[in-house]
Amino acid sequence: MKKKSLEKINNKLVNDSEFVSQTKKAIHFANLGNFLVSEKIYKELISKGKYDHLTLHRLAGISSRLGKQVEFIQYLKAAIKYKKDYALAYGDLGNHYFRNGQFKDALNYFQIAIKYKPDLFGAYINIGNIFTKFGNNQDALKNYKIALEIKNDLPLTLYHIGDILLKNGNYNEAEKYLLKALVYEKNHVGSKIELIRIYLETFNINSLGIYRNFINNFGLSNGEEIIKLMTFFYLDSSPEKQYLRAQNYYKKIFGNTQNINKVQIKNNEKKIKVGYVSANFNDHPVMKIMESIFKNHNKNRFELFAYSLIDFEDDYTKQVKKYFKSYKNIGSLSLKDALETIRSDQLNIAVDLMGHTKQNRIELFNQRVAPIQINYLGFPGTTCIPNMDFIIADKFVIPKKYKKFYSEKVIYMPKSFINSIQYEYSTSETEYTILNLPPKSCLLSAFHNPLKVSEEVVNKWARILSKTKNTYLWLKKPNEIMKKNLLSYFQSQNVEINRIFFAEKVESYRNHISRYSQSDLFLDTFNYNGHSTLIECIWSELPFVTLVGQSFASRVGASILNSLGLPELIATSSEEYVQKVVFYSQNMDKLAILKNKIKKQKKDFDFFDQKLFVTNLEEKYRNLKNRF
Repeated sequence: MKKKSLEKINNKLVNDSEFVSQTKKAIHFANLGNFLVSEKIYKELISKGKYDHLTLHRLAGISSRLGKQVEFIQYLKAAIKYKKDYALAYGDLGNHYFRNGQFKDALNYFQIAIKYKPDLFGAYINIGNIFTKFGNNQDALKNYKIALEIKNDLPLTLYHIGDILLKNGNYNEAEKYLLKALVYEKNHVGSKIELIRIYLETFNINSLGIYRNFINNFGLSNGEEIIKLMTFFYLDSSPEKQYLRAQNYYKKIFGNTQNINKVQIKNNEKKIKVGYVSANFNDHPVMKIMESIFKNHNKNRFELFAYSLIDFEDDYTKQVKKYFKSYKNIGSLSLKDALETIRSDQLNIAVDLMGHTKQNRIELFNQRVAPIQINYLGFPGTTCIPNMDFIIADKFVIPKKYKKFYSEKVIYMPKSFINSIQYEYSTSETEYTILNLPPKSCLLSAFHNPLKVSEEVVNKWARILSKTKNTYLWLKKPNEIMKKNLLSYFQSQNVEINRIFFAEKVESYRNHISRYSQSDLFLDTFNYNGHSTLIECIWSELPFVTLVGQSFASRVGASILNSLGLPELIATSSEEYVQKVVFYSQNMDKLAILKNKIKKQKKDFDFFDQKLFVTNLEEKYRNLKNRF
């Protein structure tokens, strides 16, 4: 191609009857879906030197429709070479690299695109998406707001801004943006779900009630757009609904991906290679549980590999790194490079600790990184990923009658699927000592994530308090809006608010753990039980009452109590839950017996034997390896 100025080329092509007529034909056939004919026409024009940047851009689009990704990129780059400031081509290249997980390349092309076309709002949105993915909420919000200034009626932009504001705890502002998104698109799914999270996190039960029908029925039909699966885990405990939502979510994200039977590895290795994939190799509840597993793995028979999904490390990261033969940060890698990085280690088993939680990269498991792939701990439900082979559970969290609601085959641990953690106590003065409770009082505690504290849960807590005179409730301090709404609700149920206390955040984790030992009885939540919270509770020799549901997340409490030989603390109905708490709060001698039982079990019971737990887990790993 001879180098010519754009002006001369355009002037020439406008008056070229062949170029004009053939271009019209190519566009016509493309509109009809006959991309092969359209492609042929464009290529003939190019062979004759009759083309401009638009021709190359259109041919790139045709190539993409035909699945010719290499040519797609080639033609876009040719269009840029032809017209250096052609912003749309830079934007399309950015979109391509973004879809393929090559975020640094994508960011570069998006930034060039807005340099040449400052009003390209889509590029600002995608830049915001990249920053969001890597936890840079400040820069993400900045770019979303620029996009909004350019085009103020796009629901997607309003949704993204609302999402960031929600993450920052700015509930009122987040609500304004999300409600505005619904003005422009009344059924915008993302905005509705984020509004539901706001109302959950602020205990705004009146506003939450508006979306009750949406909550009950959403995601159960084929073709429905499903996002943020975890939100629905807090709203119901139906394994059937969770399975259907996960199935539809998978189809939305991945389409009809084929099952990948195996990846090539050497099977003559003396040690079994196990890789753990997570965004939480830091001070996180999941990692507090996993650390004892990493620590107690038999290093003579197993080699451990870690793959971090984020570019972040703290003191806890430094602590767990020592348990791995290799620790690799794949957070900034493209999908292709991340796959190659993990596959190059030739793992026998890959364990996903994320599932469909935020910052996951479950697409790696969808493409298969190891012959055996396991869903464990981070996501209390099925992934519905065809290439996710197994889920680690026990007979309590996934009874045989519920196995049909899990796409994975179940690996049943002998006792609980989760093991205890050894914590340290603080001997310093705790908040309890300054609560100044009357003599013979019973202090009930519930230090849960606000998302788990539903109206049904609080209603039962209020009933417990109204049925007793000597009980007090100690809650983890929530945001100020939720605190106000909670107290208002308790008052509406004729409960004196001076019986409700809020535990302030403490810097020392040891001080946090010590709070449990100052309580008399712990109250579990439902539809989503405590996980690490309940382990903290039991380690502190504090009994808890749980209500068993149907889903994985609603059966964790029962799993722990059954493994401890404490079935008397498991309720099968909300009424029984209330009765059990009332009974034990009025019979402190019975509570004392339970506390002593837990104390004794800490010395000789399986649940507290971390080495035994890992030994059992390793046996499961070996059996799987021998099958493949």
